[in-house]
Amino acid sequence: MAPRQQAAPPDSSGPLPLDGIRVIELGLFAVAPWASKQLAVLGAEVIKVEDPAGEPAHFVDPHINGTAALYVSANLNKRHVTLDLKDPAGYQRALDLIRTADVFMENMRPGTAARLGLGYDELSAFNPRLVYASASAYGNSGRMADEAGADPFVQAFCGWCSVTGSPGTDGEMLRYMAHLDITTASMMAEAILMALLSREHTGRGQKIQISMLAAAMALQSTRLAEYHATGVQPPPRGSASSTHAPDQAFRCQDGKYVFVSVLSEGQWARFCELLRVKGLAEDPRFATNRARLAHLESLQDVLRPAFGAKPLTWWLLQFRRGAIPAGRALSFEDVQSDRQVLANRYVQELDTPHWGRVLVEGLPWTFGRTPARSYRSGGLKGEHTDEVLAALGASENGVHDGCQQ
Repeated sequence: MAPRQQAAPPDSSGPLPLDGIRVIELGLFAVAPWASKQLAVLGAEVIKVEDPAGEPAHFVDPHINGTAALYVSANLNKRHVTLDLKDPAGYQRALDLIRTADVFMENMRPGTAARLGLGYDELSAFNPRLVYASASAYGNSGRMADEAGADPFVQAFCGWCSVTGSPGTDGEMLRYMAHLDITTASMMAEAILMALLSREHTGRGQKIQISMLAAAMALQSTRLAEYHATGVQPPPRGSASSTHAPDQAFRCQDGKYVFVSVLSEGQWARFCELLRVKGLAEDPRFATNRARLAHLESLQDVLRPAFGAKPLTWWLLQFRRGAIPAGRALSFEDVQSDRQVLANRYVQELDTPHWGRVLVEGLPWTFGRTPARSYRSGGLKGEHTDEVLAALGASENGVHDGCQQ
C-alpha cells in the first residue's frame, strides 16, 4: 500500500481549552479511560491510576508488542501511575493526588470506590471544588444498581439486540466496536465539561453519575418513539430502514455493496427511471413510501437482481446524476487510505516508543482559537509513578501546585 498522505496537523501552539485542569482517572476497559482521553487532548493533565497488577484491559487480545491494543488506544496522552490503594501508604498517596485535582473519574463496579475510601463525600470534604464523575452499567437506583456490566450485556438488556440483525433472526449484538462504551464515555466527558463550567459560576464541584443504560436509551430514542407510536415491536431488518423504502444496501455485480436511500416520492420517480425495471413505477404495491414499507420483501425481490446487473461504480454515478442519496461500503483497509479521511486527519499514524507506529483515530472536533492537542503516545502501566509522586512531593513543599484551587 502506498504511504498515507495526510493533511498538516492543527496548530496547537496556542492555549488549549482545558489548560491547567488536572484529572485523576481510576478507569477500567473503555468508559472512563476513553472519556479522560478526550479531556487530555483538550489540554487537561490526565493521570491514570491503577493497581500494580494492572486494570483488566491489559488482558484483552490482541496485543501490540506485549500491550493490549485496547489499552494503547484508550490511554493516549496520559501519565501512568500505579498505587496499591489497599495499602495505607498507597491510599494516602492517592488522596494527596486527588487533593491537587480538578476532576476525579472512575467506572469501577458500583460501590468499589466508596469501599476504597474514594467516595464523593470523602473526597469533596477536603477538595470542595472537585468534579467527581462516576459511570455505572445500569444506573444508581433499582434492583440492578450494584451489578457490573459490559457493552454486549447492556445492548441485550436495553432491547437493542431485538432490532439488530438480519430479517427473520432473533437479533444480534453489535460486535464490531464498543458502541455503548464510547457513547457513554463521550457523554461522561460532556458532563464533566459542563460541571467545570458550572464551577466557574459557583466555585464548587459536584458529583456526576452516568450509566451505559442511560446512554443506550438515549441512542434508541427514535426507535422507542416508533414503538410507542405503533405498539408494535420493530423486527430485525438487516440494513433496511424502518421509516423509508428502499433505504438499505444492495449487492452489485462486482460483489460490492451500494447503500441507497429513497426519501421522497420525487426521488422514487427518479429511482425508477434509473433502474429501468419494467412496471416498477406503476406497481400499486410501491406507489407510496407507506406502501413500499408494507411490501418491503416484495420490493427487495424486485430490486436485488436489478442491482446485481451492474457494478458499484456504475450505480454511484447513476444515483449522483439523479440526486439520490447513495454511498459505498469501505473496509478498514479502504477507509484508512481514503482521500476524504486523510484530508481531515480522521486516522493518524502515531510514532510510539513502546509499540512502534500505530494507527489511531483523529480528533472528533476542531477549535478555531483554542485548538486541541494532537494525540501522543500514552505509557506503560505505572511508567510515570516516580515522576508524578516526585512532583507531588515538590508541590507539598510549596515548589509546585498542579491544581487551580
